[in-house]
Amino acid sequence: MLPLAFTFLLVGLLTLAERRWPARAEAAPRALNLGVWAARLVLQLTAVPCVSLAAAYGARRLGLPSLQIGAWPLPASLVVFTLAMDLCEYLYHRAQHAMPWLWRRHALHHSDPCMNATTTERHWWGDLIIKALAFGAPLAVLLQPTRADYALYGALTLWHYVVHANLKVNFGRWSFLLNCAAYHRLHHARAAEHHGANYAALFPIFDVIAGSYRPAEAFLETGLDDAPRTLAEAFAWPPPPPRAQRVEASPA
Repeated sequence: MLPLAFTFLLVGLLTLAERRWPARAEAAPRALNLGVWAARLVLQLTAVPCVSLAAAYGARRLGLPSLQIGAWPLPASLVVFTLAMDLCEYLYHRAQHAMPWLWRRHALHHSDPCMNATTTERHWWGDLIIKALAFGAPLAVLLQPTRADYALYGALTLWHYVVHANLKVNFGRWSFLLNCAAYHRLHHARAAEHHGANYAALFPIFDVIAGSYRPAEAFLETGLDDAPRTLAEAFAWPPPPPRAQRVEASPA
């Protein structure tokens, strides 16, 4: 795991840049997002590693087959591990928008009225456990990457903070190569006509293949009608739906 101090420094620098050169001059609930992040860090440092370690130990005891990419040259193992993780992130993200139970929890992330670098960590706490069980641990068993693979992939995922930043970063017609702030802001857009696009985590090639690729031309308003107002509401997310009311579908 990369030193947390480096991550905090990056978010701090991005926040300063957002204040100086914002894509949209709007108030952002950074304090609330940082509080959610603090709670998620506890799980990231405790429960999530335990899930992966338990899966790896169980696989060794059972003698399950593995690609053992840890024995490959580091560039090759890193490419395979990164693409595998990014594909799983993409598929899980699609599931979050397709399944009402997951969407109600994922809506916390989309509810930020001004997407910014701290929005990266504005997630329902249980996502970490679900992702560890759904693909984090299985990929650890199937691929058996090295610590170097994990460390370098962790460095690559710092790009997510840039992707969520309230900055005028737009790759335009080259957006299919790498996610960026304008591309992902379209995914978070409040207006319904922009829904159903740009689910990619790092590499939009998965959107291209699935037909959900849409380059952004503007920096759009983000947020949902329902959003937590306090840290307590964010921790208790999702709120219970009104009795006898159907759970609304996600913005695709």
